[in-house]
Amino acid sequence: GQEDAEGMKVKLALIGFEARIVTAEVNGVIFYRVRVGPYAQIEDMNRVRSRLAENGIEASVVRQR
Repeated sequence: GQEDAEGMKVKLALIGFEARIVTAEVNGVIFYRVRVGPYAQIEDMNRVRSRLAENGIEASVVRQR
């Protein structure tokens, strides 16, 4: 929920990432997504993903439209 998202945002800040929370409604349920980026270069995105993984944070890549 929102509290989990806020906690993740704080955890990301502690390891040096500025994140934002985005809400999405799926089948009437509100989801709170925590996002970092965007990154223009795939190398930057891969570096960030590795850093997140080292800190036990699972990340999915989302393309910007």
